[in-house]
Amino acid sequence: MITLFDTPSAIHGDVSRRDLLRAGWIGVGGLALSNALQLESVRRAVAARVQRPARNCIFMFLNGGQAQMDTFDMKPDAPAGIRGPYHPIATSVPGTQVSNMLPRLARLADRYTILRSASHPLSGHNSSAAYVLSGHTPGGDSRIQPTAMDHPTYGSVVSRIMPAPTHLPSSVLTPRLLFDMGFPTPSAGGGWLGHRYDPFPVARNRMMSKAPAWDGKLPGPRSLALPGDVSYARLSSRRNLLGSLDGAFAAARDDASARTLQAHQDKALDLILSPKCQAAFDLSQEPAAAHDRYGRFEMGQVLLLARRLVESGVRFVTANAVSNPKNTRLSSFQIWDTHFDHFRLYNETLLPEFDQSLSALLEDLGTRGLLEETLVIVMGEMGRTPTINKAKDGGRDHWGRAYSVLWAGCGVRNGVVIGATDRNAAEVIDAKASPDDIAATLYEALGIPHDTVLDDIAGRPRRIAEGSPIEGLLA
Repeated sequence: MITLFDTPSAIHGDVSRRDLLRAGWIGVGGLALSNALQLESVRRAVAARVQRPARNCIFMFLNGGQAQMDTFDMKPDAPAGIRGPYHPIATSVPGTQVSNMLPRLARLADRYTILRSASHPLSGHNSSAAYVLSGHTPGGDSRIQPTAMDHPTYGSVVSRIMPAPTHLPSSVLTPRLLFDMGFPTPSAGGGWLGHRYDPFPVARNRMMSKAPAWDGKLPGPRSLALPGDVSYARLSSRRNLLGSLDGAFAAARDDASARTLQAHQDKALDLILSPKCQAAFDLSQEPAAAHDRYGRFEMGQVLLLARRLVESGVRFVTANAVSNPKNTRLSSFQIWDTHFDHFRLYNETLLPEFDQSLSALLEDLGTRGLLEETLVIVMGEMGRTPTINKAKDGGRDHWGRAYSVLWAGCGVRNGVVIGATDRNAAEVIDAKASPDDIAATLYEALGIPHDTVLDDIAGRPRRIAEGSPIEGLLA
């Protein structure tokens, strides 16, 4: 069930007028025509640096951090306490190997590039996530909390520069909650661009605090529909009356903030009333074979929804790669944070689901011609420690100093490996790439110059990225 609101009443289908008014804060802002034309000229200027800029992006976020040495940076000659039980297998690209737990992705290695040299010095989830989701260092490694002047997430910047059609949100976060931090996670929202550029949040069908595990129901558009006692005509009438009152109130006070709120409410109601928006989120329109191919588990359905959204015109989807394994103390939102149950979870749930759902996404995008216009990035906020700890079923702890990132689709090269780590996958020894550099590469792949400057909500100029594009990765 796709949920636009986070109150318990809304989650159970009882959407109140207060809920509808609050929805104004999730509206996706547009650009003035003059600004849009100016930014379009900037995007054209970058085309000389990127042969085929992408129109859309799916950012698959591995919440908690995936182990590099168990997936895309195998170290078979490392000591037993480091290498683990897996072994490398050949892929469709001669000389490139991945884990034997990823056979489907091994066959598709010519469709993606592995960056094995991502690195940053942080070790906390909040600070690392803030860094990775924005490309700007938060300036510390403490348990930071979101503020109004956080650096905006990638989708928010894309929403500012490349807005989607009016009937759709420009940026979507699905599912809504990230790790244990709630929403907005630091640098997971509009930040200094303002709330109007927050991603459009898709909540799970139940409150996380009451039901952390997915109940198996496929997401659908039911909460985009109205309560039974409120027709579309009735809502439109209420909207017009509210607009008249708000407009008169704002004019009397000459209150810019009131006018801005009204614009946000208008956008939110446009989305609720738009049949095209409802259809974009409606996974029930997908055939049974598609659900089976992606996997009838939450990670698969999240990626199926991501494909459906970019196909409909959404510019940026942050797809939170959640899973729901049984018999573990880990919540489904911290599931890649495998301090314990590591190999059991990787064997039984995480890697089989990851292999099936991501390979399905890449194949489906390719079949539909969408991979020619969509950038796909797969990464967590960190990697995992080379040394296996002594927790139950083994565990790997936080490790930001070396980990892997997958890149696929439009704007980037495919079928290559960039960077390298030492014999234990502990330190980067070639082509180190910080989140700042990853951000710069992401923007360039989308046709947005990485040195673009935007004004924040206080009118101060800010750079969208501080790093440099990763050499050899852009197409």
